[in-house]
Amino acid sequence: MRHGSWTTAGRAGVLAAMMLAGSAGAAGNPVFGGWRNLHSASGSEPVLQDLAFALLPAAADKGERFAILDRESKRAVCCLVVDSERLDAIALETRYRLPGVWIADLLGSEERNRRQGDPYVYAMTRDAELVEYPFSDLPEAYSDLGGLLLPAGAALEPSGTVKVGSGRWTVQFRRLPLADENGALDRYTLLPASGGSGQVVEVPFSTY
Repeated sequence: MRHGSWTTAGRAGVLAAMMLAGSAGAAGNPVFGGWRNLHSASGSEPVLQDLAFALLPAAADKGERFAILDRESKRAVCCLVVDSERLDAIALETRYRLPGVWIADLLGSEERNRRQGDPYVYAMTRDAELVEYPFSDLPEAYSDLGGLLLPAGAALEPSGTVKVGSGRWTVQFRRLPLADENGALDRYTLLPASGGSGQVVEVPFSTY
């Protein structure tokens, strides 16, 4: 079974893609999204490995920077940088040679991964601290495979609260089995400390 880890190549089981769910919140709120580390299909030539993709609720400009949440180490790590135009199924298949199941997960084109609205999918490059960042190699740790995408200036406080500018967001995390039991869904619910509507990001880790 293949998967998209760049630091734990021998880790069993999880082949995955990700999907963003929920709205981006009211205007002026920071935008949270999802990200996944993937690689090209088995047998592709040349093999493309360790490809980071972002899923966002709105358009982003090339060069825009984001941080990722390392859940195991409780840190926000910068940066992933937008490195493409918005990608569709054809680009994901021909340019990046992703397996069809990953393309379906990224775009939400299968019933079990369908979300409200069409996600904005971008290829990302790693920059700054994230280039050589040492993720945890514990058996149950897989923040290197994907998770929550944060604004570039975000910080994670000791309490687990995400700080973005002068605002603070409480993060609730749940891991749920997928309906067909072929993987799990990581759900991040972000609630502003000042009140108001929250945001939900869902990242499926599908096995096949």
